[in-house]
Amino acid sequence: METVGWGARWLSVVALLVLLPSLMTVRLQESDTDDETCLLCHEDYDIGLSSTKHRLVPEPLGSAEKLQCISCHTGAEIHIDDPDLGNIGNPARALSSETESVCSRCHQPHTEMGVVGHDPHFGRDLSCTSCHRIHSTNAFQLVDEEGAFCGVCHVSVVNDFRKRSNHPLTDQAITCMSCHDFTGRNEAGFGHGGNANCYQCHPEQSGPYRYEHEATSSFSTQSNGCTSCHLPHGGPDERLLKRSGDHLCQQCHGTPPLHRIKHDGIGSQFFCVDCHSDVHGSYTSQALLDQQLGTTIGGQPGACYCHGISE
Repeated sequence: METVGWGARWLSVVALLVLLPSLMTVRLQESDTDDETCLLCHEDYDIGLSSTKHRLVPEPLGSAEKLQCISCHTGAEIHIDDPDLGNIGNPARALSSETESVCSRCHQPHTEMGVVGHDPHFGRDLSCTSCHRIHSTNAFQLVDEEGAFCGVCHVSVVNDFRKRSNHPLTDQAITCMSCHDFTGRNEAGFGHGGNANCYQCHPEQSGPYRYEHEATSSFSTQSNGCTSCHLPHGGPDERLLKRSGDHLCQQCHGTPPLHRIKHDGIGSQFFCVDCHSDVHGSYTSQALLDQQLGTTIGGQPGACYCHGISE
């Protein structure tokens, strides 16, 4: 058997290294149709892409992919001869499975990016183009920056924002994306991280406190943090509370028996928050009592009749 010399082997390796970049280049286009041909009819369609990652590039620039019109739109050769909408592929009009197969050539689907458990968007014939418009300069190339497209499916949530107490979404002070991260990020409710999300706008409630109200902890196995007491979108009671008056507190706490017995039961004549006003946490009172409680209901500041506030 003839043995190939080291010189010949070395030349083969060199030749392979020279050809390797061209072999590795991923050509997504299916024909020789170039972008200039498409732009003869679809004038200025490239302008909307110029500031995005989908911008058309004449040559691969530090990437293995050469992005062209025909990377996403199939059937170009037939469409050039017969420019009809029916013979050109368009992910915005395709079935969700077909659209995802086109987008997933470059993008990892959201369902593989850290979503916990079952993704509620999966299996409802929603595709990438249900929320994204590729020829758009909006942030993340969304259909609209205000997130109004979310309301097409989430009708009940839209109605919550119209209730007496609500987050100012209809006033356009916030959007759905202000609180929700639709790539999952290990949050079952697609939130940005429990209480940390709320504290972006409500830092005064974040503490840290010497005495914490357990219900405010989003790390507890028995608590959902802010949403233990508040409705995140809107509701009929003030301050987005889930229930009114003492009914909210009594979800977790019963009325102390001594409130009904001592001092002729005067303690039962007040709402819980009349005395325990530091509901998020306190620097001085383990019972989360108002520091001016003595003045509020009679007696001396810093004392509730015969009881010290710090007790």
